Amino acid sequence: MRTDAVTWHDRSSRVALILLWVVRILFKPILSLWPSNDFGIAVLGRLSWVVDRITPTPRAVHVTQTELGGVPGERIISPKPVDDPLDDATILYFHGGGFIFCGPSTHRQLCVQLALDSGAPVYSMDYRQVPAVPIAGSVQDAMNAYTALLEVADDPTRIVVGGDSAGGYLAAKVAELAARRGIQRPAAVIGYSPLLNLDLDKHDPKYMARDAYLPIKALGKISPRWFAGEEAIEGETNPVDADPALFPPMFMCAAEYELTRPDVEIMTERLVSAGRTVETHLWRGQIHAWPVLARAIPEAMELIGLSTRFARRAIVAVDDAA
Repeated sequence: MRTDAVTWHDRSSRVALILLWVVRILFKPILSLWPSNDFGIAVLGRLSWVVDRITPTPRAVHVTQTELGGVPGERIISPKPVDDPLDDATILYFHGGGFIFCGPSTHRQLCVQLALDSGAPVYSMDYRQVPAVPIAGSVQDAMNAYTALLEVADDPTRIVVGGDSAGGYLAAKVAELAARRGIQRPAAVIGYSPLLNLDLDKHDPKYMARDAYLPIKALGKISPRWFAGEEAIEGETNPVDADPALFPPMFMCAAEYELTRPDVEIMTERLVSAGRTVETHLWRGQIHAWPVLARAIPEAMELIGLSTRFARRAIVAVDDAA
């Protein structure tokens, strides 16, 4: 894809390449064999509990438990002044995990870095997932959190919505549905390896096979549970198919070989064609949703910084247009 909206990063750090192969050799085979029944999902769900117990709360920030619209989560605030902060802005973040596992604790380091880079409070939400609800329920939790945040944010016109993988899907859905409902839209969307297409049959098999982290076999087993029950997903099922005019400025990234890359590129092309603001970064030698590994690999820290700077420019543009 050739467009000024896309930046290609050809280099990879040694630690990132080591991690890529460790995940490919060890983690992906385990995930491919993992049972997709309630017991298997429940065991994966304990990952958040384990991480919460073994990971100390970062001293550089204040982390408190909170809720927005009945959805529990964490509020992360950096007490330290930052250069060029996102004044009066708020970041609403949705974790990834295929709609079956992970939570605020597994993504705390990423959200801490977002708070440190931006100077804005970060709300990291613990939305409901499979098997408690299908994706439609996760989307409603995301919208409930967003609409509640509109009431309590310092400036509702300065809300940035972000997420990785499945959380990136929810961030895009919040933007789409805010526009459809006629309520205040987010100032920007940040999607780290966002899942923009739930139809696995439409994904490029080349990228699916070479994804170092996500096994297509496991996704194929779990995906029917995404749509269990009679509740339909509000709006478009796949954000990539939604009207580009519904979206605010968007920041996206994808690894060179991962499941989400083709749809990130398609989304970028559609936004560019519609005259929307978009910035996309494609990176060699990374795993799916690598910003989750904030502080572990330099590319994660660099990308988080790029995304907060994009959000800052988007907010300035909103102010200039007012």
